[in-house]
Amino acid sequence: MQRIKREGIVVPGDRIAVIEEFFPGENTYVSDGNIYSKIVGKPEYSLDERIISVIPLEIRHPLIPRRNDIVYARVRRVKDYVASLEIFEIVNKGTLSTPFSGILHVTQVSSTYVKTLFDVIRAGDIVKAKVLSDWGPPYFLTIKGRELGVIYALCVNCMLPLIRKGYTLICPKCRSAFKRKISFNYINIRSFLGGVI
Repeated sequence: MQRIKREGIVVPGDRIAVIEEFFPGENTYVSDGNIYSKIVGKPEYSLDERIISVIPLEIRHPLIPRRNDIVYARVRRVKDYVASLEIFEIVNKGTLSTPFSGILHVTQVSSTYVKTLFDVIRAGDIVKAKVLSDWGPPYFLTIKGRELGVIYALCVNCMLPLIRKGYTLICPKCRSAFKRKISFNYINIRSFLGGVI
């Protein structure tokens, strides 16, 4: 015999009551003297009227990048003309439960000529980008614009966070300088450490 489910979430076919106790309400059906759920939801018991109903769950749509969304992405692989990225957050909407893949073409980096993507981004960088495509994955991205570009990068030698000095990123330990397409929102770790570095 199937156990009566009184709490939590019920799915179609879950037995939620018997007709001797309650009358069937919305989103329920009766079979062999038992009341079952027709939908996914929560059982609601009206003890005054002796009616049981199932209230549908609020449907939440998954968070998916859309055209013109501003996103944060990690650079996975860089070639001369194209880079693959992993989109992990949509600004003002939230963190994605599963990252989506993105593609950045060399023509979507700057309004001026860029010979190779190696001059503007590197694997491991975190970038702030804009979604160009309505469909995906992969989503086509751009980092054109002052607010878009690299917002966090590590030194390839020391693996320490790079510090922004004008249009260049500098390692606080080995003093190596790196060229990137930097967002004006670049996260300067020095400000977090109170100028220690």
